[in-house]
Amino acid sequence: MIESLQVAEQEIHSVSGAGRVISVRGEYVPVVDLRQVFGLPERGRDAAGGVMVILESDGAATALFVDQLIGQHQVVIKSLESNYRKVTGISGATIMGDGRVAMILDVPALVKMSRH
Repeated sequence: MIESLQVAEQEIHSVSGAGRVISVRGEYVPVVDLRQVFGLPERGRDAAGGVMVILESDGAATALFVDQLIGQHQVVIKSLESNYRKVTGISGATIMGDGRVAMILDVPALVKMSRH
């Protein structure tokens, strides 16, 4: 994670062929809305109701639009494919200290999924 920020709805622009983007320090960064990618209900929110998490993957920045940030954790990642099956957009999983399972997102796959 490079940084996280909240943006106003008018700061998100639609670009032909590139989908939605935001400007971060003069650079246009594609936006991936995780609710949309995973087919979750919108809950009537706009950009002000979520957080943009700026990540770098394969040398390019991507903004993941998420509901909230819970925190950062050092984790041991287990392959989901070898322990369960391949799930597009998920690269692995970890067990949190309280026993909950957390999925590890595959950012390049999410970017591809958001373009379809």
